[in-house]
Amino acid sequence: MNKEELLEYIDNNSTAVANFQDKVRADQQAKNKKRQPAKRWNDARIERQVDKFTDQFISNIYDKLSRAIKANNHTPKERWIKFIEENELLDDLEESVIMIDFEEE
Repeated sequence: MNKEELLEYIDNNSTAVANFQDKVRADQQAKNKKRQPAKRWNDARIERQVDKFTDQFISNIYDKLSRAIKANNHTPKERWIKFIEENELLDDLEESVIMIDFEEE
């Protein structure tokens, strides 16, 4: 399983990614309102930030899962899914996303 397949699996079986993106978007919009009018970002730039944070989020999950599963390029997708389901990781992930609070820098 690669990162894109993991993202697709999580997105199809959980609301964690959508909830994470909503939180990032709200945080970026709040930061944007504090910027000087001439320096405010447009919606496209905010969405690029959301995409960037989502990619980092999925990469982090992928790396941790890969180590836990002891996966390599030949590890079947089914082994990843079995591990995720047996350990109820989607539920844990959703709870973790709910607890995320972006701190002001």
